[in-house]
Amino acid sequence: MSVIRIALRMAATAALVATITSVASAAIYPPQRQLPATVISEFKATPNSLLQQYPTGGPQLISRVRDLGASDPTTLPGLIALLKDPATTKDQMRAIVAGLAQVARMAAQTDQAFANEIQTAIAGIGDADVIAAYQAATGDVAIAAAGAGGGGTGAGGPTGNGFPTGGGGGGVVVFGNNTRTNNAPNTGSGGVGGSTNSVSPR
Repeated sequence: MSVIRIALRMAATAALVATITSVASAAIYPPQRQLPATVISEFKATPNSLLQQYPTGGPQLISRVRDLGASDPTTLPGLIALLKDPATTKDQMRAIVAGLAQVARMAAQTDQAFANEIQTAIAGIGDADVIAAYQAATGDVAIAAAGAGGGGTGAGGPTGNGFPTGGGGGGVVVFGNNTRTNNAPNTGSGGVGGSTNSVSPR
């Protein structure tokens, strides 16, 4: 009887792993838009090759990061590792973060769990420059601080731009000041009102 019970447990575990694997490997891009499997496997084998391909960062690196993340979510750990790599320049870091922000924005429409995973991974790096670049790429958002508080990343409902605001027990780092209203400078009646220029022919 115990053998049957163990077999049933093993089958249940295998089914759970299969489910997790299929969810993790669900691409954001449709098949016809995904990068070739060889490109993805080459990146996963040597993520640092991306730094040599795009030494100055820029739009091409942003596009490549977006395409990698949207083609195969399992490329995320390699992309996050590049953000932690001291060899990554500021320009490359900004491009990688911008690409990941685009993936997160797309994922928020189809796979909220993956969008949360990207946001949590960015927060987990704990680098002020990386977080500032993420803020610049996404606008003012609240980002769940990984490992803070009583557990969990605290991903809540989506904000206006599709990103979770964080909640639960996790600490939340709020970017920007969304409660302050933007007041236009007072350009009305300055010191100009008292002086009038009249032009009359001589």
